[in-house]
Amino acid sequence: MAQLRFTLLCVAALCAGGCGSGDEPEDTGAPGTGATSASQGSSGTGGNGQGGTGGGAATTTVVVNEISAKDGDWIELGNPGPGSADLGGFGLCDANETGQCNTSDALTFPAGTQLAPGEYLLVLGDQAVEAGFGPHTTCLPVGGPSSCFYVTWKVSASRGETVSLISPNDQVLTQLEYPIEAAADGQTWGRLPDLTGEGTVTAPTPGAANAAP
Repeated sequence: MAQLRFTLLCVAALCAGGCGSGDEPEDTGAPGTGATSASQGSSGTGGNGQGGTGGGAATTTVVVNEISAKDGDWIELGNPGPGSADLGGFGLCDANETGQCNTSDALTFPAGTQLAPGEYLLVLGDQAVEAGFGPHTTCLPVGGPSSCFYVTWKVSASRGETVSLISPNDQVLTQLEYPIEAAADGQTWGRLPDLTGEGTVTAPTPGAANAAP
């Protein structure tokens, strides 16, 4: 009897510090929160972490918003938000003969290229390779923003083409297809509603919200 009483006393003493496995020192009561925080907070410098190249896959809120393949070659990007987007190291490409992103001629945005929510960025096509990507202050002759980027390629209206925004490791993030002879002279192909809709015939609005023709 004395031996049983001694055993029970020992067990009680050991459990005074906690007997359950959930009281291990490394158990914080919120399993997985460390990994979630890393994946959400390690990428990007924008208001919503978009456009970064942290430990996870690169993402962005920016879309290919409008394409002009007649009356001047240009592509408009836009950021629907809700946060700012950092495009530094990201690229813009047309399609090669197989319909894939032509990475060899892709525009690479320089570090510090930022798009605030609701802001647009203009890229002029069919420019001399010697001019470089930019940014440039010589843009469209009439209308449009005062700053833009250059690419050497142009979007083919007769053949149809897809323009893609790619991550620093050449992953296609978003794209807009310009169908064969999609728009008439004086028209463009863009998203309606602006920044969020599907591609359709639009009025030319470089650097501004898309509108119906």
